[in-house]
Amino acid sequence: MVAEEEEDEDDDDDDEARREPTAEELDAEARELLQWPELSSQVRSFTATVLGFRACTPFLPLGASPAISARWLSETTACVAACDAGALPTSAFEGTKDVRAFIRGAASGKTLSGASLADIASTMTAAARVWASVESLVATTSDADAAAAAFAPLVSLASPLASTPRDVETEIRRCVAVPGGNVLDDASDALRAIRDARRDAERELRELLRETADYMARKNFAERAQIVTRLNRECIPIKAGAQSEMEGVILGASGSGQTVFKEPAGAVPLNNAIAELNAKEDAEIERVLRTLTALVLGADDGEGLTEAVEALGAVDATRAKAKHAAWLDASPVKVVGGTDGDGDDDDDGGGGGGCVRLPGARHPLLLQRTLPKLPRGGTIGASESTEGWDGEGEGDDDDDEGEGEDDDGEEDEKPSTSSASSVVPIDFVVPPRTSLVAITGPNTGGKTASLKLLGLCLLMARAGLHLPVARGAAGADARVPWTKTVLADLGDAQSLDLEGGLSTFSAHLRRLQRILRASRDDTDAKRYTVVLLDEPGGGTDPAEGAALASAVLRASADACRLVVATSHYDEVKALAGGDGGDGGMVGAANAAVEFDAATLRPTYRLLWGASGESNALAIARGLGLDAGVADRAEKRWRRQRRAAGLRGDDDDGAGAATVTAVDDVSELASALERERASQEERAASAAAALTRAEALHDDVFLRGAKHLRLREEICVETAERRGVEAMRDAETTLALAETREELEAFASEALPRGWTFDARGEAVPGEKNRDGGGDGDGDAGDGADGRGWTPKVGSVVIVRRLGGAEAEVLDVDEGAREVLVKFGSITTRVLLAEVSRVA
Repeated sequence: MVAEEEEDEDDDDDDEARREPTAEELDAEARELLQWPELSSQVRSFTATVLGFRACTPFLPLGASPAISARWLSETTACVAACDAGALPTSAFEGTKDVRAFIRGAASGKTLSGASLADIASTMTAAARVWASVESLVATTSDADAAAAAFAPLVSLASPLASTPRDVETEIRRCVAVPGGNVLDDASDALRAIRDARRDAERELRELLRETADYMARKNFAERAQIVTRLNRECIPIKAGAQSEMEGVILGASGSGQTVFKEPAGAVPLNNAIAELNAKEDAEIERVLRTLTALVLGADDGEGLTEAVEALGAVDATRAKAKHAAWLDASPVKVVGGTDGDGDDDDDGGGGGGCVRLPGARHPLLLQRTLPKLPRGGTIGASESTEGWDGEGEGDDDDDEGEGEDDDGEEDEKPSTSSASSVVPIDFVVPPRTSLVAITGPNTGGKTASLKLLGLCLLMARAGLHLPVARGAAGADARVPWTKTVLADLGDAQSLDLEGGLSTFSAHLRRLQRILRASRDDTDAKRYTVVLLDEPGGGTDPAEGAALASAVLRASADACRLVVATSHYDEVKALAGGDGGDGGMVGAANAAVEFDAATLRPTYRLLWGASGESNALAIARGLGLDAGVADRAEKRWRRQRRAAGLRGDDDDGAGAATVTAVDDVSELASALERERASQEERAASAAAALTRAEALHDDVFLRGAKHLRLREEICVETAERRGVEAMRDAETTLALAETREELEAFASEALPRGWTFDARGEAVPGEKNRDGGGDGDGDAGDGADGRGWTPKVGSVVIVRRLGGAEAEVLDVDEGAREVLVKFGSITTRVLLAEVSRVA
């Protein structure tokens, strides 16, 4: 059964792997390739509250329709003006918490705690401050009508804040400490009376216990005067043997049993009264909290308060977009595509890419490196905790979220953008009635960056963000189409399906196939889909790749609103450069990344209507490639172009064949000359190496022989010197010996390691014992001499008299110092000194 379930799971995985991705899934992949998460992170860092932070997490939401995106853009524009007027400071959001979980819990019948009510009150205060800041925009502007029109989107966004009931906030603050959540005495008359009575009883009890404890300590019935709590009752610790000295109730004892905790008899009624008052206080606090919970819910079960909380998050997220626009020095652009309310595309009338007009556009992620550091987003309310409502905690894991470290709580200054000039702006202005754009030019020239810039701007506009384009008259008519789907195949971000055995070319081809299928299956693709392709047809034979790229671009342009592709192929340049004839395509345009021939460097600017050369050889020279290699490559490139029928700048047509032949002969001769010089150099190098090797061999041989002779002389000299010294020492010792025992001791010490004397005074193999004779520890070769080891009957020993043969011990005569041993069929007696233990 388990095996069948595992097989079913494997089949499901296989089906999932074989399933073709939908257009929505491809669109999500494209957002990753275009680095939409990084752009969302930029905006998220400008949020002030956890509510706003979560509204931008994990990514900024994208408008589901042109109307929604246009509304979001108008809200951002109004918020930019509001921030410029000094409205919506960070301090206005202080106290904001995400209390939606509390409201849901209360609506389900739970009673809110004091801490939850305190958070709700502080959030209501923040909502009132934010609404007052928005509402004052119109009142403080001289032209009220113009101000009302300018700030209308922001006022509409924040309008739910106006309905926040201030009387509820006032009542909560009267009853509960904000912040903190402790229920105050003023919450009710009954609660105040209960707490007053309890405080009086506690005071009387303390006085009684203090007097009793002092008395018990003076009489040495207690270690010291002390009052403790046991079983929620006040009592006195006394010595175990003195409990009879005080009337009362024993509440417990210490772990060692040396101390008894006893409640004096006079304290019993006071403790009972305090316990009763505590129970009454808890009941009254519960009643107050239930009343406040009902007040928070109101007649609409908290829906109005929930809308106000969500409006706070929306205003904060919109404020973050405005701050982001100021940080980028960005401007609002027109989002075309049914945004006028009439359902028609508001573009150039061609229904194509002519609605893309981004003059002086700069990539926001490239700008980040040159702009002030991003702040830390979502700091207000980051320490909140809403656990306990059916696992719907929403505030514990935001403490360390955010991209920066600035958390001073002060209003951010408008950042300077003077340093952003290092990012080269490009004019991405697609001609009218264009459905295909081919971007050509050299590597490292910015083709892929231009592609990503367009895709990111499309997403930013859909999310209601301002775009980093030229300001003033130059950017007055900036516009982008509203896109429901962006499909992209960007080579530098392509991940290869190695497990599936796909090569780079196969992986690209599969992605192109999926993009084509998704665009054809989507009925709205012609109006709302943009395709971005980086080097289609790459990774294979150039001729076949060029044909494939042309076919893919034609098919994509027929199905989608706009296709933008980068390429090095001449066929693609011709496709986008014609007007329908000579292989060209109607509605296609070329754009080239500019290359400075004088400096051999790209300028990162787009030249519309022109096709750019790859300039790979010029760039290689600029990057330091060897001049000879570059020259040979250039000759081969020119010859290939002539063979293909493409005239170079130095061709005159008639003499092309002659020039080619001369170039071939010259290149062959140069190659042969280089090879000859290389072989001669190698031969000379080998001869020199052989000579050095022979000389080194002779030198090593001579030095080795001298070294060996020197070592022999040193060894002989050392041995002779040691022998002379040993003889001198022996003569001196013999002259000093006065008895036989001293002479034998000297002889024993003079024996080399591993030798000893037997009982007959003969030198035999063995180790010396601590007395100077044979070892009694039983090591191999040691003899049994009566002062050390003695064999036992039945043990096996070595008999040196029998040539070191092993024999069995039959009897031991310690008095005669002899043993009876059996060797084969021979039985004989030997001295103990002549046997030793088997190793």
